[in-house]
Amino acid sequence: MDENKELEKDVEIEEETSEDDLDNESFTYKIDNNNVGNDYNRNSSSNGSIMYIIAGAAILILIIVFLIIVANKGGKKAGSYSRVESDMVSAAKSYYKKYPDSLPIADGGYVSVSADTLIENSYLKPFSEMVDKGVTCNGEVKVYKVDEEYSYFPYLNCGSDYESVTLSKKITSSIVTSGDGLYLYGDRYIFRGEYPNNYIKFNDTIWRIIGINNDGSIKMVFADKKADRYAWDDRYNSEKDGYYGINDFRVSRLLQYLERMYEKNLYVDKDNRGLLVKHDWCIGKVSQTGAAISSLSLCSDVYSDLYIGAVQIDDVLLPSLDSKCTDIYDTECTNYNYFYTLNTGWTLNACSDDTYSVFNSVSGTISYKRASNENFVRPVINLNSDVLYKSGTGTSEDPYVIVY
Repeated sequence: MDENKELEKDVEIEEETSEDDLDNESFTYKIDNNNVGNDYNRNSSSNGSIMYIIAGAAILILIIVFLIIVANKGGKKAGSYSRVESDMVSAAKSYYKKYPDSLPIADGGYVSVSADTLIENSYLKPFSEMVDKGVTCNGEVKVYKVDEEYSYFPYLNCGSDYESVTLSKKITSSIVTSGDGLYLYGDRYIFRGEYPNNYIKFNDTIWRIIGINNDGSIKMVFADKKADRYAWDDRYNSEKDGYYGINDFRVSRLLQYLERMYEKNLYVDKDNRGLLVKHDWCIGKVSQTGAAISSLSLCSDVYSDLYIGAVQIDDVLLPSLDSKCTDIYDTECTNYNYFYTLNTGWTLNACSDDTYSVFNSVSGTISYKRASNENFVRPVINLNSDVLYKSGTGTSEDPYVIVY
């Protein structure tokens, strides 16, 4: 009897235990379902994040592609047109290699060939294959003879899309009537003031642009470093019965030295000599007693057969903005004058009062001394009017740069 009761208890305990186990199993199952639901939600969230990343990356790629297309299209405005100009020069060289009799004969002379001629003779691709669709271009290549060499200068006109710009045109686009800058002076332009933006990098050295001549050529003086010292002339002078020199530029040591500068590539490399032009050098004499700057007649005597020269008296004096700079000896001429920082040394002009005195310039002043003395000789050159502008604003930090 007691055993039956104990057995019944055991059965009840087991049944209770089984129910508890079922409850536990049911509880565990519910927890697992919750975990499954949580894993699903986490996976859905993760998948959504990945989709956002992919979409963002795709948008970023589209933006980059768009910017590249815009940049390339903008490049047409400069880089591609520069390449077209280069192709025009190459085509012209090939054309004149076949037709050498058409090249200029005289030193300083030039001929030109149109882009249409180069295209018709298959030396140049049609412009339609080299520029943007709908852009219409024309142009020419000028060929100058410089000594025994030939220099090629392209001109490309594509309307509002692009036009070749010469250095002289770039510079003369900004004329002033007061303060530092480029002034119209008669039939030419000159830089005036203490800090004009007239720096140019040429032949890997720094020069200062004196002005634009009436034919568009660019006159400039070497400003990179100290120039060498030489006697203007050291020949025997019978008037003084000594080696005082003779102040006739046409037979002077200075002329010989300037010619040697060019021949020996002392300031301009041979590869860049083709960018120069011969120009009139005003070698008129002036009295030692002084003269009004406005009445100087330096060009009463001109020497033309020269690629490299030196400064003239008026080159040094005219840049001054001081109203009291009126005579060649006025000290006020050093005021507001960028030549104040240039020891230009010998000028091309001699004294008319004797046979041995010559004018020189130091820090913007003018004085005279015996021709046999040694002094700086700072070279002056004239760039061809068709030289193309490349970059720069003319400041000392950002000098003008030309296309070679």
